[in-house]
Amino acid sequence: MRPGRVFGLYSLKGSLMKKLMIAAAASCLSTAAFAQSSVTIYGSLDAGVAYINNLNGGSVSRLDQGTMQPDRIGFRGTEDLGGNLKAIFQLEAGFYTDSGGTPNSSKLFNRYSTIGLSGDFGAVTLGHMPDVVFDYVGKLSNGFQLTNWYLFHPGNLDSLANTYQFDNSVRYTSPTAGGFQGSLMYGFGEVAGDSGNGRNVSAGATYTNGPFRAALAYSKLNNRAAGYAGTFLSSVGLGNAATVFNSLTTTAGGLGYTIGSVRLNTAYTQVKLAMPSGATPKQKNLDLGAAWRYATLDTINFGYGLSKLEGARWNTFSLSHVHEFSKRTQWYVQAAYQRAGGDARFAVMNGTGASGSTGVSGGQGQLVTTIGMHHSF
Repeated sequence: MRPGRVFGLYSLKGSLMKKLMIAAAASCLSTAAFAQSSVTIYGSLDAGVAYINNLNGGSVSRLDQGTMQPDRIGFRGTEDLGGNLKAIFQLEAGFYTDSGGTPNSSKLFNRYSTIGLSGDFGAVTLGHMPDVVFDYVGKLSNGFQLTNWYLFHPGNLDSLANTYQFDNSVRYTSPTAGGFQGSLMYGFGEVAGDSGNGRNVSAGATYTNGPFRAALAYSKLNNRAAGYAGTFLSSVGLGNAATVFNSLTTTAGGLGYTIGSVRLNTAYTQVKLAMPSGATPKQKNLDLGAAWRYATLDTINFGYGLSKLEGARWNTFSLSHVHEFSKRTQWYVQAAYQRAGGDARFAVMNGTGASGSTGVSGGQGQLVTTIGMHHSF
C-alpha cells in the first residue's frame, strides 16, 4: 500500500487558495516518491492425500504437503535509486501446510535472504540463496517441469529441489543479451585460519530463443553436511545425516523445447562426492519429460528418470494430470513409481528424509500416488 498524506485545513489569514495549491503539490510529490518503491508479498500453499505402497516395509496413507510446489511465503522489494539503478531484496521462508511447521527451526528465512543492487550492468546480491545449478538447470528437471516433488533425484545431492542453499554468498548475474545470461557466485567459509573450509562456488549460463532453452551450470561446496541426504546415504551404505563431505561437486546441463501444446525437457547432473574416507563415488542423474496441454485448462505430464551411484541404479516413471481452476489455483492427480536395480537394495523415491519425501522402501519397488490442491498468491 502507498502511504497517504492527510493535510488538515484550517482557517488562516491570507490566500487560502495558495495554501491549498502548495499542499496539493506537496502531496503529489510525496506520493510520487513513494511510488518509486515497491514490496511484493508472494507464496504458495500445497496439500494433498498421498498413498505410499511401501515405506520401511509397510503401506501408509497420509496428508502430504508441497508435492506440486513447495510451501513458502516471501517478500520481494525494489527501490528506484535513479539512473536505472535499483536497490533490491528478497526474503523467503519455507513451511509445511499440513502441520504449520518449518523445515529449519534455526533459520527464519531458510530459502532466500538477500539484498543487492540491479541496473544496466545486471545484478549483485548478497546473503543466503540457492546455487546457480538450481536456478538454471533445476528449472529444466522433471521435478520442476512436471511439478512433482518425488521426481527430484535420490538424496537431492545435486540441489535441484532447493533443499540446500549457500550462506554468506555474493552473486553476480549478467543482463540478458542475445538470449544469453550468465551468473557467478562465491560463498565465504568464514573459518579463521582455513578459508577453504565451508567455501562454495557456483557458475552457469543459460540461453533462451523463443520456445528453446538451454542451460549449463557448475557448483562446488566444501565441508557440506549430508543433512537431508542422510536417509539416502544410509540406504546405500555411504553414511548418514551427520556425514560431512570433504567436497560436493556438481556439473549439470538441461534443455527445454515447446512444440505447439507439448513442452519437452531433459536434464543431466553428475555429483562427485569426496567422502571423509577418501573415496569419490559419483551420482549420475538423467531426466526426460513431456507436458501435453490437451485442453485450455488441463495438462498431462509424463516423466522418466534414471539415477546411478556406482553399481546401484534407480528408474523412476511418472504420470500426472493438472487442472487449472484459475491461474493461481490447481488440483492435481499424480503417480510415480521407482524401481531399484543393480547393487541398490531399496527404492528411495526422492529420499531426502525431509517432510514430504517418502524415505526408504522396504524393497526395490516404491509407488506414490497423490491427489492434491495448490494455490499461489
